[in-house]
Amino acid sequence: PIVFFGLLLPLVVAFHIFMCILEDSGYLPRIATLVDKVFNKIGLNGRAIIPIILGFGCVTMATMTTRILGSKKERLIATFLLGLTIPCSAQLGIVSGLIAKLGFYYLISYVIIIGLIFGIAGKILDNFIKGESSTLFIDLPTLRIPMLSNIFKKTYYKSKSFLIEAMPIFIVATLVLGLMDAFGILKVVENIFSPIVTGFLRLPKNITEVFILAIIRRDYGAAGLVTIPTTKNQMFVALVTTTLFVPCITSFAMMTKENGIKYSLAIWLSSAAIAILVGGLIAQVFIA
Repeated sequence: PIVFFGLLLPLVVAFHIFMCILEDSGYLPRIATLVDKVFNKIGLNGRAIIPIILGFGCVTMATMTTRILGSKKERLIATFLLGLTIPCSAQLGIVSGLIAKLGFYYLISYVIIIGLIFGIAGKILDNFIKGESSTLFIDLPTLRIPMLSNIFKKTYYKSKSFLIEAMPIFIVATLVLGLMDAFGILKVVENIFSPIVTGFLRLPKNITEVFILAIIRRDYGAAGLVTIPTTKNQMFVALVTTTLFVPCITSFAMMTKENGIKYSLAIWLSSAAIAILVGGLIAQVFIA
């Protein structure tokens, strides 16, 4: 509850305020129109920019917002891309602080790699998932100054809706992870995957704990990197890998609710495989 109300809910409210300002000013439909042609190439239309933007606040909330998309195919693609490539605001803040210490070259490389994975994964999913994508039909209202009363009302009702849906999922997911930790299951997982971390990814063994923490919350995992001594190249590999790593357990639960356990497991396993593959390939090139 402390994490939910102290960290997650304020971010949700802040992003709802931001989105309501864009919506009430009439600018949000224009953003959707601007990105429509680009998103068409990966099986989405411009409306998908809304959950993508929200994903930088909270992927759990953004997954719920994919309901606005016009077809099941679009919802599946958007949900996959959210779970794979979009860091939540808490994780993004930590990653930004760590990568700033590495230098501009690493920052540009990070953005390019994550952007490429977003585009490649979207294109593959567009070809693989059956069904048709909807066309963007949207009115472009006149630009206007947002009304504070409208912003506060929309923010209140949207945040309330998120609270009602996400809070039970958050509690159950945290309880499950706590039980796994209490029975030593997480320690077993750490021992199993240590060879991959030290071998293929060429990272220190204790970074295995970072990936385990990322399962609970992505920002917990990113924060764990702060205390682990690494070279610049090792830190870069770790940042890319943790960004692409599995959705946090709360997001996974929301994905299961929205699309079923089969698809959410596919996202979880695919994200883990892609993260390790991409991180490992980078490590083979940059880490001697």
